[in-house]
Amino acid sequence: MSEQPVGRPAEDLAARMTDVPPLHLSGRALIGGTLIEVAGEVDAATAPQLAAYIEREHPDAGLALVLDLSGVSFMDSSGLHLLVEQHNRQAEHGAGLHLAAPHQRVRRLLEITGVGQVLHTHSTLDQALLAADLIDPMPRSAA
Repeated sequence: MSEQPVGRPAEDLAARMTDVPPLHLSGRALIGGTLIEVAGEVDAATAPQLAAYIEREHPDAGLALVLDLSGVSFMDSSGLHLLVEQHNRQAEHGAGLHLAAPHQRVRRLLEITGVGQVLHTHSTLDQALLAADLIDPMPRSAA
């Protein structure tokens, strides 16, 4: 009879403890601003990653910033704090932060904290891009 270890091996435990859902980020420079698509969970473990990404992809706070939050399934106070910081950074430079299509749980967090009354939140990405003046409201038809 072979011996079986009691409990999980140390590697399995370490893997479970660091099994944080990844944060997926993609950015795109647009004329007049930046669009950053965020997917995953924004919490104490991932908010610094998002902050660093915004800093790198959107260095000019004088231009509009749109965060597409449609892929964010969870946000805690760390993520909320990051949004407020970004809003203030943008406002100091005369530009806006626009949040696009936040998930119901994220919208609820914004509502119950009162932060939703300060941040520019839009139901769709197109609405956010339009409000940030990053898309033409009257697309030209093909000739």
